[in-house]
Amino acid sequence: MKMLKKMIWMQLLALGLLMSGCYNDFDDPAREKPATDADFETIVPISDVKQLFYDVYGKGAGGVGKGVVVEKDWVIKGKVISSDAAGNIYRTMYIQDESGAIEVKLGISGIYNEYKVGQIVYVKVKDLVLGSYRYMLSLGAASVDADYANGYMDVRTYINAHVFKGELVGMTKADTLVVNSPSELNDNDLGRLVRINGLTSHFGDYDGDKYPSFLESLPQEVGEPIYNNYSYVDVISDWKAYRENPAEVAKPSAPDPGEDVTVPTYAYSNNGNKYYGTACFELAGKYYLLRSSGYSRFALEPLPAHGKKVNITAIYTKYSSRTGGFIKYQLVLNNVGDVVTLD
Repeated sequence: MKMLKKMIWMQLLALGLLMSGCYNDFDDPAREKPATDADFETIVPISDVKQLFYDVYGKGAGGVGKGVVVEKDWVIKGKVISSDAAGNIYRTMYIQDESGAIEVKLGISGIYNEYKVGQIVYVKVKDLVLGSYRYMLSLGAASVDADYANGYMDVRTYINAHVFKGELVGMTKADTLVVNSPSELNDNDLGRLVRINGLTSHFGDYDGDKYPSFLESLPQEVGEPIYNNYSYVDVISDWKAYRENPAEVAKPSAPDPGEDVTVPTYAYSNNGNKYYGTACFELAGKYYLLRSSGYSRFALEPLPAHGKKVNITAIYTKYSSRTGGFIKYQLVLNNVGDVVTLD
């Protein structure tokens, strides 16, 4: 009898282990296999896809705000060079290969958790919209906003049909274009990760505007918001003067940066209001603007002081008015640690 009970117990134990194993097979499926070149038929350089737009609209102001639906059954392969972890890049990512770089408008947050810096990504471009926003080309969905040539993909099934994760290979020195002179950069490098060495922080005038500055947006009941661009240095000075002598000094129209703010910061964030900040840096007579979101985690970090020498690693971009004028070259930070003070 004891032997029979022992045999039954062993059988029940074995059955339990078997069921547990089956359960685990379904509960912990094998990790998703990274995509490889073998999974796709026609992989082309990123520059070939961008050329589809240029073939229609060229590279001038005539293409600003325009879009082209990609009909080619192509795939591009690039490495992720951007991160939204610090909040300065929002709902989008940049990828690059040896031929160039492009923005991919995913339309989701927390991208850095899923598409990591240094990860290979494949993008099926057929039926995506190749659009130009102030000269910068991106791949996205059809736009529902007349002000934009394309929109965010947003929907997970849509993203999964076009964007495929490859191996996480990491970043190498070769992935960052090192620039020591403005002549080493051109518009073929737009969207790339660059490190510009020896920049000088510039507090003052450049092309009719005064930097560093921040942008105030005032929503209107009808029509476009009203935008006010303020010199950060002047705002700090004006509010200081007003606090010291409110009876004789007019109250500034600019938002109050607060008494604790004595030096300009990357962006401006106070009392729940978030403002883009723009700093200016110069190298051999060429000026580059560093634009930072008020929602970034480093928004209230102090900028390098006027005259300070820095190296900046950032994504190289271009910006203009809606009609393609007022062209400026901008740097977009992944993280504030990518600004390195030299002296």
